[in-house]
Amino acid sequence: MAVNRNQSGELEYSPINIGTVEREDIQLWQEAERVLQQIIEEERQQERRQTTGISL
Repeated sequence: MAVNRNQSGELEYSPINIGTVEREDIQLWQEAERVLQQIIEEERQQERRQTTGISL
C-alpha cells in the first residue's frame, strides 16, 4: 500500500504490487507468529510471578 498526501492535504492510499505470496511464505509467517505468541505468553507469566511474589 502506498500512501501519499494530495494537494488538499488528505491522505490517498493506492495498492502496489510486490509480487506473489507462496505457500512457504505463509507457513513461515505462521511459524513466526506462533513463536512471537509464545514469547508474549512467557513474558506475561514472568510478570505475574513478579507481581504475585510473597512478601515477608
